[in-house]
Amino acid sequence: MVEISDADPVNWLREEDSKCYEDRLFRLKFLAERTPTEGYWPFDGLAGKHLFEEARYCFVYGQFLATILLGIAYLETALASSFYASGRNDLQRAPFSELLNEALSVGLISVDEYEEMNRVRNERNSYGHYRRPSHEGRIESRAVKEGELPYDIIERDATSVMRLLLRIVGKGIL
Repeated sequence: MVEISDADPVNWLREEDSKCYEDRLFRLKFLAERTPTEGYWPFDGLAGKHLFEEARYCFVYGQFLATILLGIAYLETALASSFYASGRNDLQRAPFSELLNEALSVGLISVDEYEEMNRVRNERNSYGHYRRPSHEGRIESRAVKEGELPYDIIERDATSVMRLLLRIVGKGIL
């Protein structure tokens, strides 16, 4: 990749766009095929809407770590907001793991959704929080264990987050 400071910004951007266009188009089609076209779109105010929209935008543009972090932040915010709207003021600052446990216990999400959200939560934690170099959740350890390139794992994690996010939004439960 050419450093921005080493090139004319206009040409740099054109070159980047031409290299990434097909991948971005593929991811945009992926989202378009899975994005609900009808029904209620729940957002916890402007910040919630931006979390959702920016996660989608980052995914299309291949900013996969940002996709993961923003997508999970949206799910966490949406769960807390749903509980708050139903009168559950005790959960407004609860950690995501507690929100997931409560959502499962009251039937807001299924066991499969709980397990998937918990899995992506743990993946998000390995990206967003320090882990010692040999920790099994670090991308380097996962790459060795899974025999894949780190970038491919991060892309797969981001795709998983977006698939989950769109499925949950499509159900209208958050």
